[in-house]
Amino acid sequence: MDVELAKTTLEALYNDNFNIYKAFTTSEEKLYISYISSDSEGVAQKPSTLLLKIKKIFLNLKEESDVIEKKTEITKKAAVFDELLLNIRNFKDGKEIDEIWFEVYKIFEEDQKWNFKLKTAIKGLDFTNEPEEIKKENIGKLYGNTLKTSVSKLESYQKCPFSFYLKYGLKLKEKDIFKLEGLDTGSFMHDVIDTFFEEVENRNISLREIKDEEVRDIIEKIIEEKLKLKENYIFTSSAKFKNQTLRLKRLIYKAMKYIILSITQSDFNVFGHEVEFGENKKYPPIEIELENRKESTNNRKNR
Repeated sequence: MDVELAKTTLEALYNDNFNIYKAFTTSEEKLYISYISSDSEGVAQKPSTLLLKIKKIFLNLKEESDVIEKKTEITKKAAVFDELLLNIRNFKDGKEIDEIWFEVYKIFEEDQKWNFKLKTAIKGLDFTNEPEEIKKENIGKLYGNTLKTSVSKLESYQKCPFSFYLKYGLKLKEKDIFKLEGLDTGSFMHDVIDTFFEEVENRNISLREIKDEEVRDIIEKIIEEKLKLKENYIFTSSAKFKNQTLRLKRLIYKAMKYIILSITQSDFNVFGHEVEFGENKKYPPIEIELENRKESTNNRKNR
């Protein structure tokens, strides 16, 4: 019927192999094949199976590594400087190095632009990473005289003081990775549920009388508005994430039904949500006066 059918999986595989064969055989004098030993995270990577096939064909083929054996190359100063430091480290460890690096060292030492950087780097080579107690004055610089904290922060400190120091002292953050984490969905759900109670309060709707259709409509409207915000871009960035968002909508609706049911089946009433306490907030902070006459605002009876 003059209809061209798509190639089968087996035909496509043969076609790929033929294209690879052509790529390998087009070179006239030399063919260089390279592969990475590890990815950007430092995880070891295996070479392609094609490389193993070529090794079986050419038994005398020699493989060289610029990681195991690094040849001396003098190029630009910026690149050579790093190589120089590596050789200085090897020399300090008692290893033999090429005599050319002694001449390179003199060049950088006599260069006013590089002299200070060279001396600073050599001091770093002699550095020993031995942990020391944090000095009191540095603690004051990190956290101040009044420690403003929360229950979650105190729990974090109790679990791992060093983790607390990195997160809340040095303000370090993990590298952002473009993927949907459980933390992202949890924060999104929390935000939607909080906004739901605000919406119900603004409409003067009683949770004991609200209907399922109203719950669904309010949640649908809130989620659509949240998805338009820049910080929630990941939820609509691809078809995969859009599908996950649909599942998230159903999960939020189900969770909201259980929350409303637990309220209607009890004698409790909602008088506030996400109520803050602290300076200039609805409730005053709970302050603790410490022995060193510094203050920690957290949990104990009010003054």
